[in-house]
Amino acid sequence: MNRYLKLFNVIALFLLLSPLSAEKYAGELFMMGAGVRNIALGRTGLTDQNSSSKAYWNASLLAKQIGSDYELMHAEDFAGNLKYDVFSANIGHKANIGLVISRIAIDNISLTAIPNPDSLPSNDNRPYAYKKISNADYIINLGFGRELSNQFLIGISPKLVYRNIAEESAYGFGADLSATYFYSDDLVLACRLRDFFSTQLFYQNGTHEIVNPGLDLEAYYSLILPKLDKQLNLFLNTELNFENIDAGSSLSVGVMSADLHAGLELLLTQSVSIYTGYDIDNLTAGFTLNYRLFNVNYSFEQDTELSNSHRISLGLKL
Repeated sequence: MNRYLKLFNVIALFLLLSPLSAEKYAGELFMMGAGVRNIALGRTGLTDQNSSSKAYWNASLLAKQIGSDYELMHAEDFAGNLKYDVFSANIGHKANIGLVISRIAIDNISLTAIPNPDSLPSNDNRPYAYKKISNADYIINLGFGRELSNQFLIGISPKLVYRNIAEESAYGFGADLSATYFYSDDLVLACRLRDFFSTQLFYQNGTHEIVNPGLDLEAYYSLILPKLDKQLNLFLNTELNFENIDAGSSLSVGVMSADLHAGLELLLTQSVSIYTGYDIDNLTAGFTLNYRLFNVNYSFEQDTELSNSHRISLGLKL
């Protein structure tokens, strides 16, 4: 364990000493989450061995992937204005690779103009819509995991992004590193170093954005509830950012801020699981229904400032 602790110390030192010249909130497009189950669990997933989106959350878990599973998710946020669609796949059978493809978009945005641009808008110079566009981000996460020992896994998740905002486009690339430690079957610890070499975004107009590295830590604990004889799984997650975020975070000290996440899963039967969670300041809930090789997942996120979010997905396990 000493060498693993040294590795974590090196990572923490790197984050504290790295140049903080990135654009603030430039990495928000990578923070939407993936997997309806994980969003219902308060956006936790680093230690979730049942996640269909391991390439997004923690690629190291792919090292223990046995079968294959797939998930297709659709979500509409902010009164249906924001569309979020995700295809996820974990491929086992000794391949041990993962894939997450995401589209985050606002469609049918009207661009307007006035007949006489040299005059102010008026009854005789009314704005009109001359074109409809979509603002969209397309993100691909690939995941690769390796088992260093029966207890310790490592993984890497390269990611590619294409942005189409108004009439400007951008391309980007980056990668996340992850590690998982199985203390026991009931206790799992994991970390993810996001954007570890500073993810880059290059816009067609010459603008260049940099996404600072961040660090996520998560613990999983499982127990059997007495009398009920039901399994209860607890997920606790801390998301560390180094972008001088103050009011928008759970905790902040100097340039460092922390966002807190938590999730509870209760396995009622082999076919039904229910979830609840805490996502920074919002409460989440959801369920999974399994039928043979198929499953249906639903999540709800309460938002006190904007509209509530609903997500649904269909899954297949082989």
